[in-house]
Amino acid sequence: MLTTRLLLRSLTTVFAIVLQVLPAEAQALLDLRDTRELKNRRPLLIAHRGGVITEASPECSRSALRLAAARGYDMVELDIRRSRDGIPIVFHDPTLQKACGRSERVSELTAEALSSIAYHNSTDTILTLKQAITECHQQGLGIMLDLKAGRESPSFLTIIDSMIVSVGLENATISFSGTPEARQHLKHVRFTPTDSEMKQLRQGSIPSMMRQRFWFGLPNQLSGQDIKRLKHAGALIFPAINTFRYPADHHLALAKKDIHRLLNAGVDGFQIDSIYDTFIDRSSQTPTAH
Repeated sequence: MLTTRLLLRSLTTVFAIVLQVLPAEAQALLDLRDTRELKNRRPLLIAHRGGVITEASPECSRSALRLAAARGYDMVELDIRRSRDGIPIVFHDPTLQKACGRSERVSELTAEALSSIAYHNSTDTILTLKQAITECHQQGLGIMLDLKAGRESPSFLTIIDSMIVSVGLENATISFSGTPEARQHLKHVRFTPTDSEMKQLRQGSIPSMMRQRFWFGLPNQLSGQDIKRLKHAGALIFPAINTFRYPADHHLALAKKDIHRLLNAGVDGFQIDSIYDTFIDRSSQTPTAH
């Protein structure tokens, strides 16, 4: 009897430990075609700089992606560069100096070599786009692409589009890198309106592609009238709330003011630095700024 009780106690302890180390269930992956889901999720949050950035989670790293998911973000912005052998790489700067302490340029190294390089004070290594978007899908995160390289290369863009489809993010990917080549070859990506489409919208007509568009830019570039027009046309609206766009001495107050105004005007969400996400209360059906 004693042996049985000890065995049961041991099994219970092991089971409890397993439960503690199991990862939390990922949130449902965003579907940009589902208007009801988008309405329920508003405001959507897109993590600027490749995730939630801390001393322990470098920009564009796997840790930053996972922290964004843990913090309840819906999407992350991924900065894309091209390796020497033509593989899409997730990295912000053209050189490795600032992030990794090395003098090479991303374009000078192969994807295999880049994937072995760690960030400063971190065990995180540089990610290929395939690695990053696979992680995003597993974490329930959509993606916003910022093409730092290869915007005019049909072959490079076709590789990216194929990766998006293979991972299953074709209904959860947007990009503001809207070159003619990108719009043609990234067939499973939603883009910002063209200048011509915005002109038509402001003149009172609705371009046929507007429901497949999203507006992206600075808060001071977005008028109340434009918000009304875009919403009526079915386009999504994601202003950028970033630290580098504000004066350093009072950026918090200015960001909070922009968030409050834009939420009241009906935007769909923000591409945002995580320092500002505490200003947004998503616990109620009518999101507000704290």
